[in-house]
Parts: sequence; structure tokens; C-alpha cells
Amino acid sequence: MKKVLALVMMICMLCGVAMAEEQAGDFIVMDMLGLKIWLPAGMNAVEIPEEQAAAGRLLGYEADDHTAYFVVDAVNAGEMTPDQMLANVQASDPEGNAQMVQVNGLTVVIYKNTAADCYTAALVDTNNNIIMFSMGPAADADAAAVFEYVINTLQIAE
Repeated sequence: MKKVLALVMMICMLCGVAMAEEQAGDFIVMDMLGLKIWLPAGMNAVEIPEEQAAAGRLLGYEADDHTAYFVVDAVNAGEMTPDQMLANVQASDPEGNAQMVQVNGLTVVIYKNTAADCYTAALVDTNNNIIMFSMGPAADADAAAVFEYVINTLQIAE
């Protein structure tokens, strides 16, 4: 199963950016991170409450109908490598669904966070910050496919 999932993810990575150009939506540029990512039409920026911002929430988006969300968080992790991050996620993941993949030259750990009912993709930046991109709810029937599609557009901003 993991080999099939890895193959599907590799195929999606190859065509993720090209497909995003054909679908309704826009790239958002995260200047503070030097990254950009595509979000589907109907996802609107929301104001981040002060307490969430203090905890590391950088950006938040919510669907027009309030049924889905996308958030970006950053946490300083000290000396952290992508391999260590994967090991940490795997240690706390009873379902064993965490995987490390390459997305447009970025090393990303992708997993389903069952407790938070979301999908998350995390990377370690050059300042040892873990940048987490989360989309939910994961219980939605199309959530995995939409999340995979969106994450495969993650790239360094030009």
C-alpha cells in the first residue's frame, strides 16, 4: 500500500503545478517564508486571532461555505532535520501514514493528523523552523485528494 501511495504522490508531484494552472484558484505568496502555494477558488483569507498568532499561526483560509480550512503554522524546533521530523511523526502516528516526499525540490513530511482531523505537510526551513501546512477536515470524502493536489503546488516563491 505504501508503495502505491508513493507512486501516486510522485505522479501528482510531476503534474501538480501544471494542473493548478488549469483549475480555478490562485497561488498565494507567503513572503515571510519565501514560498508559494496554490489554493482552490473559494478559499478566503481569515484574520488570525492574537493567541493563535502568538502560538505560531501565520496564515489562515476558510472555504466560502465554512466547511474547509487551510492554515500555515511555524514552530521553532531547535536542531531538527527532516529525518528527525519524520521519526517524530511516525512515533506518534498509530496509523503509520507519515511519509517523506520531495515536492518541487522541497523535502516535506506528509501525514494525516487523526486527532486534529486534518492533513498536514511539514518542512524544516534553514532556521530550524517547522513550517506546517494543514487542511481539513480530513473526514471529508475528497479531503485527501484536494490536500495532495494543493501540497504538490508548494514551491519556492520567485
